[in-house]
Parts: sequence; structure tokens; C-alpha cells
Amino acid sequence: MDIVVRPMALAETGTIVEYFHSATPEHLEMLGVDPTRLPAAAVWRERYEREYTLPIERRTVFMVSWLEGGRLIGFSTTDKIVFAERANMHLHVVASEYRNRGLGAQCVPRSVEIYFDVLKLKL
Repeated sequence: MDIVVRPMALAETGTIVEYFHSATPEHLEMLGVDPTRLPAAAVWRERYEREYTLPIERRTVFMVSWLEGGRLIGFSTTDKIVFAERANMHLHVVASEYRNRGLGAQCVPRSVEIYFDVLKLKL
């Protein structure tokens, strides 16, 4: 697999919203996500639009795209960011045919490298 890992563009954030809103109840349960707590799609998109207007130092989330052949097949997000100190990382494979094929093992280290660089994290 020739995977590109890079910061997520605002235009790609809709994939996150769609991923969660189109997931089956079983998949959400497996992820530990309560579907009743998902924000409305429009509200979620507006949140990302606001986040992308902020300097990195003030964002509450930062995301990374995983692409193969230009197709977004997975992503990683951080939240609970304390700039230059810490952030919580999550990852999701949106293309089901890539699940359980080592995509996370390939993309997580590259995502972490981006997070440490962009969010100025330290060990």
C-alpha cells in the first residue's frame, strides 16, 4: 500500500461527519460511540469550519488524513489538546476493505510524527 499521511484539509472533514452518521449502530457500539450524543451533521461541519479559522495553538481538534490513490481511506484525530503539552489521539478506517490489514500500524507512527511537529508536543 502506498499511503499518504498528511494534515486533513477542511474540505475532507465532511468525511468524519459522514463516517459517524452513516455507521451502523453495531459499528458505533464497537467504537464505544453513543449515537444519541453525535452532533447534528450541520452543527458538526460548522464546528470544523470555525476550528480551521483558528491558529493551530488555539484549536481544540486537529486531524490527519490517510489516503491511497487520492482516496481518503482513514483518518486520525486529536482532541483535548493542550498545545505543546498533550493531545488525545483517535483513529478510524473509513474504507471497510482496509480494516484489519495493518493500515493503523502503518499510519499511526506517521500521524504521531505530524502531531508532535504541528502541535509542538514533547515526550
